[in-house]
Amino acid sequence: MKIIKGLFLATLFLGFASCDDDDDNDDMNEMMSYTAQLGDLNDSGVSGTATVTKNGDQLTVTVLAQGLEPNQPHPQHIHGLSDGEEATCPPASADADEDGIITIPEGAPFYGEVLLPLDDFPMADADGNISYEKTFTLGMNDVLTEAQLADLDDRVIVLHGLNNDGEYVATIPVACGQLNEM
Repeated sequence: MKIIKGLFLATLFLGFASCDDDDDNDDMNEMMSYTAQLGDLNDSGVSGTATVTKNGDQLTVTVLAQGLEPNQPHPQHIHGLSDGEEATCPPASADADEDGIITIPEGAPFYGEVLLPLDDFPMADADGNISYEKTFTLGMNDVLTEAQLADLDDRVIVLHGLNNDGEYVATIPVACGQLNEM
């Protein structure tokens, strides 16, 4: 009986010892931060900084930008190429029709499709500044899963909205920045 009791206690001890932290989920729970310096597109004069922090299944996006069209909403998105290649910001030469404006179709070969719309598009204040922060839960409410979002180092953030010949056009790209791990 003492032997059985001893074996039971030894087995119980080994069972508890093997139940420490679950190393299989370390990647999911690791906090990773990325930043992008937003540079202007289409001679918009827009600049700023975007920060994306992934902590488990939470993705927090912060965008601070200036030089935007005042008192107008400015759509913004995380973009990426569907083939997994590294997305980039389009150069001035992307203006294929040479009309002075890089449109979405002209920029898309460089930065790709919208992967995550940063909804609740911010309204620029009277000075043309925005301050945006939102946390998304990956895989919930039409938000990409972590696998679909993939490597944020291969993604860019694009801001839109420009006054073009006296008319505000919310779709014209005005700033872009490539995300880099901090």
